[in-house]
Amino acid sequence: MNSWLRLLRLPHLAAQAGIDRDINASIRLNFLYAASKSGLLRQMRQWKERSELQPQLETLDAMLDVGVALGELKRQGNRYRISGKRALALSGQDGDPLAALIEEFVTCHAAVYQDFANLSARAGKGDYLAGKGEVIARSSRLLEPFMVEFAQGQVTGKGPLTMLEVGCGSGIYLHHAACANPQATGIGIDLQKDVIAETCKRLVEWGLASRFRVMYADIRQACAETIGPFDLITLYNNIYYFPETERVRLLVSLRERLKPGGKLAMVSLFAGKTVVAANFELILRSTLGCAPMGTVENLVRQLHESGFREVNMKRLIPVQPFFGVTASL
Repeated sequence: MNSWLRLLRLPHLAAQAGIDRDINASIRLNFLYAASKSGLLRQMRQWKERSELQPQLETLDAMLDVGVALGELKRQGNRYRISGKRALALSGQDGDPLAALIEEFVTCHAAVYQDFANLSARAGKGDYLAGKGEVIARSSRLLEPFMVEFAQGQVTGKGPLTMLEVGCGSGIYLHHAACANPQATGIGIDLQKDVIAETCKRLVEWGLASRFRVMYADIRQACAETIGPFDLITLYNNIYYFPETERVRLLVSLRERLKPGGKLAMVSLFAGKTVVAANFELILRSTLGCAPMGTVENLVRQLHESGFREVNMKRLIPVQPFFGVTASL
């Protein structure tokens, strides 16, 4: 039988073709993760001889062959260089958030799916965020272009202003606040000690150490430095670390730390019907220390219940349920 005819007679041909494309996409993500994490891509922004590439492992040739087959690398004789747009983006310094996103997906998100059949033995939860604080802080920078205007809008033209950022991560939004308002000062807290150490260094590099400081602290625990009162409290991309049943109590606690006329500003992806939102909801529901996102409408209700008078919401990414929410006294 003709091989093409045999191919056309395969059962579930359309499904097989679709799965083949999906597998190729998965191989690409795994290649980009490995080549970026190992430093291989940074070496090949220009033509390099095979003998110049590191690490000189027995598997290097096979890894290079995968890159060439995917179109991410180009080969001329025994020389290699990047040719794919994805690989080129990851090889540059400004591609670090993309590299972190791929690492987060390959090492964290994929593990949730791999473990799904066995999660019942662990009450449906796994410790998928263990050791991932720095990676998540880096990948979160991809949201920055959509959040900058919202974050700066909370401080622009406000004059002297004190702020508390809950879950400060990389500290980038403290930086944006400082740039938008030269009279803004404040404190950032986070539960990831390794992230805090790096953020402290960044504040020094940015020349902001005299205006802002960051520290390890849990907003749910008594701490003199976080009592306030503050003009502005922010929670960016972290409301899902607080259980739904505790959110009203948390919001009341934050309201009590605000000065008269103070404001609470929050940004988050919320439950929705997009693939991105559905995937993230699965990751959160499967991970120890995380809670479902909830809907933006439910958060607005909780804010009113917590004693905030005026609540406004703004979609920050078209199509996606990604909102900025402000609540005033």
